[in-house]
Amino acid sequence: MAVFLVAASRYKRLDFAESLQKQTACQLGEQRELPYFKQFPQSPLALDALYRLIDEQIEHCLQQAGWQKETLCQIPIFLGSTGYVIADCEARLAAGQPLPDAYSLAVIGSYLQARYQTKVYSLATSCTASAQGIYYASQMLAQGWCDKALVIGFEPFNRLTFEHFHAMHLLAETNGEGIVLGEGLGCVALSSQANADLPCELLGVTGQTDFDNLTNNSETALKALIEAILQQSAVDFRQVLQVKPHLVGGNFDEAEKALLQAVFPQAEMLSPKAELGHTLGASGAVETAWLWEHFREQQQKNGGNRPLAVSQYSLCYFLGFGGSNVGWVLKFY
Repeated sequence: MAVFLVAASRYKRLDFAESLQKQTACQLGEQRELPYFKQFPQSPLALDALYRLIDEQIEHCLQQAGWQKETLCQIPIFLGSTGYVIADCEARLAAGQPLPDAYSLAVIGSYLQARYQTKVYSLATSCTASAQGIYYASQMLAQGWCDKALVIGFEPFNRLTFEHFHAMHLLAETNGEGIVLGEGLGCVALSSQANADLPCELLGVTGQTDFDNLTNNSETALKALIEAILQQSAVDFRQVLQVKPHLVGGNFDEAEKALLQAVFPQAEMLSPKAELGHTLGASGAVETAWLWEHFREQQQKNGGNRPLAVSQYSLCYFLGFGGSNVGWVLKFY
């Protein structure tokens, strides 16, 4: 059964210039101002505020897809993040409140399950968490277990993660070499029926585990992932016109670019992290929503609401610490 991307929504500031701000890293008595893409109106983000933002994105995505809110009880939700409830814990500490009894991502999953009376699946696979949500949702759709699904990825600022990346010397001192982290929240709607205005099919959705390298810097693993996606999607590499790479700003970027240039010399590189920062576990949902916006704008330039003149194949992949890699081809009709 075919699987289609039918809607995508992400939380974003209206002014891009306001998003790129500074966060202060504090280690060993030293303070450093590092670039950071700030999205949410408050920091740290308490759980009740996060719930409101997630609810808003679900509602926005439902409106785009033309789905009724009353049908959510029949639509499974896939939830991905690396931050769990850490931001809420930091907000409680700042307010002098007691810490929660549970700290897992399932706390937020339980809220969504109770609110919408549906199945919620929580995923925590590092930077591929919500991308793996898209993978598992597409598998359920393809096997006929459901005909609609929502995938949510979220990542509010928390100092624990920020200082952890800083301690590993991974963060950029300026908006240049190095990783620039960012807050993010995105919601993606998948269905067995295409969106009539902008048909987009997911092809060759593939997940692989890199057993040899836990920090996603293996050219062999990346090449194997790309080859598997192309094989399962039955798409020739010459048909791929765009590639959405991982490219976080780390040491592996140059090897990644060289490999992509060798395999897809004709393809345009689409790099959402330049505008969004690296939103970690939210990347799958947030960057897919960014791509959806990109192709909708391209469609409008090509003649309003008419479909694209020719089918466009776009390869997307996400790499995660722990060796959790996933990707697919988006076919825009």
